Amino acid sequence: MKLRQATIADVAERAGVTRSVVSVVLSGHRSTVRVSESTRSRVMQAAREIDYRPSLIARGLQERKSFLLAYLCTGGGSWGVSTRLLRSIQTACRQNHYSLAVYPSENLEEERINLRAALDRQVDGIIVSPYMDIDKTNAELFREIASGGLPVVQIGQILPGIPWVARDCRRIGSEAARMLIRAGRKQIVFITYDNYDDPLTGPVSHAEYEGYREEMEAAGLPLNVIPISLAIRSAAGNVNYKSGVMEQAYLQIRDFLARNSICPDAVLASSNSLGYAAGLCCRDSGWQIPEQTAIVSCSDDYVLPSVILPKLSGFPLAAAEIGRTAVQWCLDPASRSEAAPIRQFYREEESFQSIKNNNKTNGGIPCAKKDGQP
Repeated sequence: MKLRQATIADVAERAGVTRSVVSVVLSGHRSTVRVSESTRSRVMQAAREIDYRPSLIARGLQERKSFLLAYLCTGGGSWGVSTRLLRSIQTACRQNHYSLAVYPSENLEEERINLRAALDRQVDGIIVSPYMDIDKTNAELFREIASGGLPVVQIGQILPGIPWVARDCRRIGSEAARMLIRAGRKQIVFITYDNYDDPLTGPVSHAEYEGYREEMEAAGLPLNVIPISLAIRSAAGNVNYKSGVMEQAYLQIRDFLARNSICPDAVLASSNSLGYAAGLCCRDSGWQIPEQTAIVSCSDDYVLPSVILPKLSGFPLAAAEIGRTAVQWCLDPASRSEAAPIRQFYREEESFQSIKNNNKTNGGIPCAKKDGQP
């Protein structure tokens, strides 16, 4: 592997021209130095042959840019989602000849420290998945920075006053519920996270719930929501998340269904993790997927091998589009708006099936009584 980076002098020597001619050709800027097309072609070919790459430091000094973006993300949550978003942002940066500095945060104070570190590096823009501790955020700090002229774009969460790029979760919840209803499902349970009733701390779950609620009420069907609690408080008082999401969700779903004697013929889950937990409950109860219980997920945060459970139908995360849009807004603030709801597309897998004209379903019939129950 060649460690020494090619310089303008190397290009000039290979092309048989002066360094000033190489600078004019590679900069692309107008100059008093006249360069013929044949010379220009010879310089460009020489640069390609020796894999010349311009110095970002020199270019940054010339254009008053760092050619560096910062991505502030939460350290917890779903690593499946975080990894795909990070990769999409990094790819978009690379395509625009930018580097990316990543700052994961485990709490609000660490997020503030990371933000100061990013500003010290004179980044050209900040992409943030804001950390949220119950009802506390660093929103005011991000708004203050944005008001000073530095582009700030949020993804995932939606804090007021900061441009955001996110999925249209309300529409996803609505389309998923409507699809299940049209397929003949009537006892549709919505499994989500326990902050779904608060648009500030749980904007994604809240939006999905609103979409589900509207469709169910319009169809005259009962609402059944299973809020899954995964949060525990550390000694410092911060909210962390247990790694065993599926295990915690499985236990709570099982207990909820037993207490309420519900046999759902469909499950709408906020994520694959919750959808798989519901699938395990169905399997242990002897319900067939999708014949008796269909499962649709709003987000593919995690994917299990299909030998364990059927592949989940749902709305895959549009990570590439989210990352591309966020980077574009940082590099070209004039192109952005206050919000960019990313259009989602449905992908049907093994866990969904229409049951119209099919009697092989739970159909909302109360579960069979267990031994010892009155």
